[in-house]
Amino acid sequence: MAQGFAHRQLLSPLAVQVLASLTLTQAELDSLVAARLAANPVLVAGTPRRCRWCACTLQLGRCPRCAGQVTLVHEPVAVEDEIEELRREARLMVRPALAPMVDLVVAQLDERGLLPGPSSSVEAGARASDEWAEAVRAVRAAGPPGVAAPDVRSCLLDQARWHASNGGPALLVPIVAGHLGRVAVGDHAEIAGDLGVSTSAVDDAVAFLRARLRPSVLTTGAVAAPVGAPPDVIVRRRGDGLEVVVLDGADLGLGLDPELDALRLAGDSGEWLADRCADARALLDVVDRRAGALRRVATAVVHAQRDFVLHGRAAHRPLTRAAVAAALGVHPSTVSRAVQGAVVALPDGGVLPLAAFFGKAVAVVDCLARMLASPDPPRSDADAVARLGVAGHVVARRTVTKYRHLLDTAAAGRAKRSSP
Repeated sequence: MAQGFAHRQLLSPLAVQVLASLTLTQAELDSLVAARLAANPVLVAGTPRRCRWCACTLQLGRCPRCAGQVTLVHEPVAVEDEIEELRREARLMVRPALAPMVDLVVAQLDERGLLPGPSSSVEAGARASDEWAEAVRAVRAAGPPGVAAPDVRSCLLDQARWHASNGGPALLVPIVAGHLGRVAVGDHAEIAGDLGVSTSAVDDAVAFLRARLRPSVLTTGAVAAPVGAPPDVIVRRRGDGLEVVVLDGADLGLGLDPELDALRLAGDSGEWLADRCADARALLDVVDRRAGALRRVATAVVHAQRDFVLHGRAAHRPLTRAAVAAALGVHPSTVSRAVQGAVVALPDGGVLPLAAFFGKAVAVVDCLARMLASPDPPRSDADAVARLGVAGHVVARRTVTKYRHLLDTAAAGRAKRSSP
């Protein structure tokens, strides 16, 4: 036992604080900083240097890109772990025998979260069953408004209905239902005349529509981050490349009060002030070190998943936390702490958990589901494995067997309904 203790490597108090801070989301870090600001007069929050949402440099305290967003108290409940969380929640809403059908519905959602019409007669037949309809209802109930809609207009209408019943403008529903063409050309007066309302009311509703309604409810396989919480990581286009930004203390406007920091007092007052200065510097150091560690991990992840960032789920490559840790020369637990709860803002305006960048089956499931639903599906498991290999996905046969079984389940439901 003594020998075991002799080989134990202890972390410094600062290292422990930095590791602990990695598990905090940006919103949680904000709460921690706010509490320390209230308790320590030496620590001050000045004008931030960069936007918390897109990392653009602020101009006179305002972001030139994000200024003018519509604020809403209530939003659709957000899920934190993209499409896997949607699948898990939907499975809980159906009887166990229908769980595989829910998996099949989720696998056929496109990158926007829509459920397009069938691409073949085989798929159309599989979707004709009551079991399919029940699974679709479960997915829609489990996900954000608009998920599993058949097209963009239906998706927007589902969102409009939700917002109208949760504090948004009532005019959203009739505008989306019948006047999107006029919205596109800015003909608000005609809309107002048809609906019998003022033009200003239409202006407000359209502003809300543009700010809150999205044609993609699951951007690159993800759903929205918790409402009101800024992202932890911001990915921006920089020429032909991608830039990863994590805001540090200076970006957030944090610093020391220059007068109190320069003040020198004697006795108990001096000791009290020295403690406050040390506490403020320690917090700023932790904030900056957290930003540096998270930026380093996120940069490695984004570099490995560049195509996923730019093109969505179909371009997702297998990636593990252990592989990122090995590339960075850190312990896997450090990567796990950085990934936990972190949210990434993408160049296209979408958000998704940093955890969504990891996994081995995201693109495989998407590719395999499309193959099985195509007019020329694989003839055997070996054929499917070979086709997936050509597409760049090396998978085990049991993976193919699992999703073939889902298609067989749908086909069996169709045969049961058509039998006398």
